[in-house]
Amino acid sequence: MLTFNRDYRAALLTGYGLTGLTTLIQLVLVPLYLYHLGKERFGILAMIMASNNYAAIGVGWLSGSMARVMAERAATGDRDGFAEAYAFSKLVYVAYAIIVLAVFWLIAPWLLTDVLADWEIRTAILLSCMLLLVSYEYNADRLAFVARHRQARGNANEAVGQLFFAAGVGIGLMMGAGLPGVIGAQIVSMLCVRLLAWMHWRRDDFDLSWKLRITGFQALWRLVSGRVGRDYVVYGLLLLTLQADALIVGWLAGPEVAANFYLLWRIPEVCILLLSRIPAAYAPHIIAMDARSDHHAIRNGYRKGLTALLIFAGFAALVYGFAGHWVLSLWVDDKAPEGSWPYAIAAIAMFFTAISRWPAEFAYALMNTKPLVRLVTLEVTFKLILIWLLYGALSFMAPLVAISLVHACGVFYLYIQMGRNNLTFSAHQKVE
Repeated sequence: MLTFNRDYRAALLTGYGLTGLTTLIQLVLVPLYLYHLGKERFGILAMIMASNNYAAIGVGWLSGSMARVMAERAATGDRDGFAEAYAFSKLVYVAYAIIVLAVFWLIAPWLLTDVLADWEIRTAILLSCMLLLVSYEYNADRLAFVARHRQARGNANEAVGQLFFAAGVGIGLMMGAGLPGVIGAQIVSMLCVRLLAWMHWRRDDFDLSWKLRITGFQALWRLVSGRVGRDYVVYGLLLLTLQADALIVGWLAGPEVAANFYLLWRIPEVCILLLSRIPAAYAPHIIAMDARSDHHAIRNGYRKGLTALLIFAGFAALVYGFAGHWVLSLWVDDKAPEGSWPYAIAAIAMFFTAISRWPAEFAYALMNTKPLVRLVTLEVTFKLILIWLLYGALSFMAPLVAISLVHACGVFYLYIQMGRNNLTFSAHQKVE
């Protein structure tokens, strides 16, 4: 228990430190983006990054399945099995990234003819493809840090990368590098983080490294491509669709309107990220407790965590709902959306989204995937329908109103019910 408390506390504190640093850097950089790139180019940057995030739509099954496999093998001290799972993840992540990039460049000349004619945007897209490849290669390391309860080390490495990113963007914008300079700085940041991870694993006794010959490759593939793996595919697709609001707004109305949405939703999004650190840091401990069949500890942790999230999310929503316009005006001056009701709606959407992550993370970690997939399918379906119906009248506010209405009409209650059901879900019920 002492080890658990120490690891969880370190993961949570460094996670908040990383998020705080990232938030501070974004607070400083967004006005610089608007000044040096203009609102339209800034909207394009937001759409490029949203597209890169959405590219994970076909590989969510690997993240969920391998997080479980690595955490179980770490909990039982299976060093050889852990190293095999790590190498397997590397191969599949990189292969997926290559396939995604190949498909993109096969269809891009037909879909993005006008966009690719602009050399700055074309160069930025090429660099974002490199960023995707480097980021996916590192994903296995991120899973390994979490499974080994070394999230503090992983968070510290990523904090160093953020400092390199901030310095690179500042230099690039001052030199007039534009969009390519911003994406290039992100590549430098990821390479730095990857180098630090490599240096850490060289000193580790689990012998983690790239391997092309993996003894248990077929067994691992069967494990991650089974029913639970398929559920993780669907859940990953649905979750990314839930988080693709900036991409949807940009597609419907163009980059400048997407920039307005980004500015309004960025602070609530950061709050959601901060609050999501609580269940994310707790997830490997849920898996370890489940592997030991310690269901009393799971129930106790769930109730305490849900109570804490309700208090923190409620406080954050009240502050942003009443003071959001003032805060945003301090940040981006007259570019902040006008009125008070957009901030109130954003605050409500933030509250519902943040709270729902707690029962969802428990279901994800416990492999209770069937009800999770059904619930998120319902949420995505009704949200997209409402965006389609409301966009003409509400413009970039439509996604936030849709989130609030969907949860208020019953989805939030269903998340709470699913969380209660998670507590009776036994490890013996899982289907590998």
